[in-house]
Amino acid sequence: METVTYYGLLYGDRPPDNPSGLLRRRVVDGGAPVDEVLSRNLTWEPSDFLYRYHMLGHNDTDYVELTEEQADAFVAKVTRQAKDSR
Repeated sequence: METVTYYGLLYGDRPPDNPSGLLRRRVVDGGAPVDEVLSRNLTWEPSDFLYRYHMLGHNDTDYVELTEEQADAFVAKVTRQAKDSR
């Protein structure tokens, strides 16, 4: 079974309902977590952001947990923006 948790990146003064980026953490069958970021080409790519962030002792004010629906809405928004900019 796969568990997925989504996180919105809050760089600058971005509010949780308008994040500047999207991360996800996938855990399959209780294994090690796999962290990924939604890249500029709209594909999920490996990321060590969450791991490094916690290892360096930072707080969690630069990102916030999102629901799957919020993450889906973000993906839809950036996909529209990418298509409109072509």
